[in-house]
Amino acid sequence: MKKKLTNSNQVKKVCTVLALVFISVMTCGAQIPWNGTVAESYAGGDGTSEKPYQIATAEQLALFAYEINNGVNNEAHFILIDDINLNGASGQMWTAIGTVKVEWLSPINYVVVPSYPFMGVFDGDDHVISNMHVDNAEALGLFGCTYFAEVKNVRIENANVTQGASAGIVVGEAFNTNIEGCTVSGEVMAYGNKVGGIAGHYIADNIGSDTVFIKDCVNNASVTGGTMFLGGIAGNTEMNDGVFVIEHCVNNGEIGDMWNTGKAGGIVGEGEFIIRHCDNYGKVSGEITAGGMVGQGGSFGLIEFCFNHPTGEVTGGSSAGGIIGTPIFTTIRMSGNMATVTGDSRNGMILVGGIAGSDGSISNCFNTGNLIGIMNDPNPLTAQMGGITGSPTEGFVYNVYNAGQITKPTNPALTNQIYGHIIPAFFNENDIRNCYYYGNEDIPASVYNIGGSTYAHLPESSAFSEGGSATSWVLDDAQYGTTDLIEALNAGAMDECVWVEDTEGVNGGFPLPQPKQPNVAVNDMITDSGLVDIYPNPGGSTLNIRTALQNAWVEVYDMNGRLVHCQTITENVTSIGAGAWTNGIYVWKVVSEKAEIETGKWVKE
Repeated sequence: MKKKLTNSNQVKKVCTVLALVFISVMTCGAQIPWNGTVAESYAGGDGTSEKPYQIATAEQLALFAYEINNGVNNEAHFILIDDINLNGASGQMWTAIGTVKVEWLSPINYVVVPSYPFMGVFDGDDHVISNMHVDNAEALGLFGCTYFAEVKNVRIENANVTQGASAGIVVGEAFNTNIEGCTVSGEVMAYGNKVGGIAGHYIADNIGSDTVFIKDCVNNASVTGGTMFLGGIAGNTEMNDGVFVIEHCVNNGEIGDMWNTGKAGGIVGEGEFIIRHCDNYGKVSGEITAGGMVGQGGSFGLIEFCFNHPTGEVTGGSSAGGIIGTPIFTTIRMSGNMATVTGDSRNGMILVGGIAGSDGSISNCFNTGNLIGIMNDPNPLTAQMGGITGSPTEGFVYNVYNAGQITKPTNPALTNQIYGHIIPAFFNENDIRNCYYYGNEDIPASVYNIGGSTYAHLPESSAFSEGGSATSWVLDDAQYGTTDLIEALNAGAMDECVWVEDTEGVNGGFPLPQPKQPNVAVNDMITDSGLVDIYPNPGGSTLNIRTALQNAWVEVYDMNGRLVHCQTITENVTSIGAGAWTNGIYVWKVVSEKAEIETGKWVKE
């Protein structure tokens, strides 16, 4: 039986409790689903960095989009102060913030340029935007187009992004934009050219020596579609006149090429990039090429300290790699693959590698994932599989190991096929050395094809086997005067990293590379070869690098390890504008196609 309230004080107490419960629910982020209307004003603020416009409701977020898309407050600061439900499941369609226009260069070639982009700062303040559904436009996402903007600390949950030439849950077209601390979930299923979990298309353009970042972002969304470029973080990236870095990002979503037309990667589908300290846990598949980190490189690429974990299975139609499918001009170092990599041919050819599907310049890397070749074509062309890279390389391969098993295709009509513990074939002038391998009993040990008919032993290399513990390994042939695998790896690391035992069992007991902390002492230069001269040191607004090296580039880092500048060396003296840098100590590195040549410290006063 219900108890009747007869005392007025009792009634007041109950009403007070109900009011407190209502207030608690409202302040804990319970949101009324959006009905498509637009607010007349924000919750507070004046748009400055000190007092950003405050967005507390879906209607106010819609006001934000309306203003930006009509050229109002494009450079202002905004902050989210509550969770927002955009009610996409009930049919409310979100209009992306910032617009673009398409300029056709020919009937089949076009460029996308900013029209009314967002050019300010948006801080999500770790609040959630849920149930966003955006569809049918050139650039899709929470933001359609950003330009010299900053988007940070927003969580977008249960998003549904479809169609769009460029589609990403955070932003479709990002020009020179810092994207930091963003986490997304849901799905991106588009039929455009550039599709990513965080950004569809990212361009670093006309920014000189500045660096722009996608950092500390996590993609939990599936990224699929009939498209050219698919990536867990970004679909397609370009470095036209600036440095673009993706670092400390994680992909957990499945990246899938549904229409057999694309290049797919756990982090980037295709482009130019510097990718550092990233992890992939999601399955990746692409008909043209697929990689745990990147589908295909472009005119410049650097991948370091990136790992494709066991759940990040990779399947590529023509080229498949544990880290990158087709590197082109990409260097991969201090990285590793632990997942199964499958080349499943539909055009008569497969190139499969534990690190790279084909080619690549690779150092201080490992593969412990199994490699599988599938060739069901009635008229097969070729199969090439290697524990590190799946084809002869024009770059270098050194100080690497492979512990993955290689399973060859079984097609009886396949006659053109070559395999190798490290690389299936190499040429005499290639720098292939200090390579170690475990297992693969059906592949001849230390014998590699050169040009089709001549064979040679892989130089300065050895098979290895189990040692006295689960994390120790013994070389068959001593290298650097030792038969201990970790000691040999550290002797050949060229100061890029430190190899350690897998004490936590994350890599099946096999060694792992770790960053080597830079020496913070002030030195004019750390160099003995005389190949590179840095001056003046200490210096001011300009850092000069004198060297006769060709096919090399320079990287400059601050003492927090952040890359502040990267460019190709094209003249005997390369001058770098450092006027905007803060005073302090910087680490410079000159890197060629084959190795890191020299490194040192430069002091800006």
